[in-house]
Amino acid sequence: MRKVTMVAALLLSVLMFFHTDVPVEDEVVYASDVTIIHSVIPEPIFVEASPIITEEEEGLLSYEDISLIALVTMAEAEGECEEGKRLVIDTILNRVDSEYFPDNVYDVVYQRSQFSSIWNGRVDRCEVREDICELVREELQSRTNTDVIFFTAGEYSKYGVPMFQVENHYFSSYE
Repeated sequence: MRKVTMVAALLLSVLMFFHTDVPVEDEVVYASDVTIIHSVIPEPIFVEASPIITEEEEGLLSYEDISLIALVTMAEAEGECEEGKRLVIDTILNRVDSEYFPDNVYDVVYQRSQFSSIWNGRVDRCEVREDICELVREELQSRTNTDVIFFTAGEYSKYGVPMFQVENHYFSSYE
């Protein structure tokens, strides 16, 4: 009888390990000095992974565009303050709105030699974070700066008109 109890306890613990649904009433199985209390494992709850986009935001940018901006912002300004991140976001959004740059997020971000994190591989080591997506949504509603078009680390770009520095980034306008 003792071997049967131990085998039952072992089988029960294996089933619990793999979370296999076995319709068993609550029971206690004793195996030597080990006590296993088994309850029916509840069904997992699945939650939509993508953030909810309101109707107001839906017309402005897709979730994919918001995620791409957030990813590039992480790659370009991960160590910068929130204002610095917002200004990087604004740079991308302002370029989309500018007649001098492509008119969509993907083409602005992947335009040749524009964002160093794209061509140096930094973007591949970053991930989309929800807090940065939220900053993008906020900037879509009300931008911190509508003039920034260029930024570089360490010094002003040779393009545009120098405007100001925030931490390690130097921002410039188009004209």
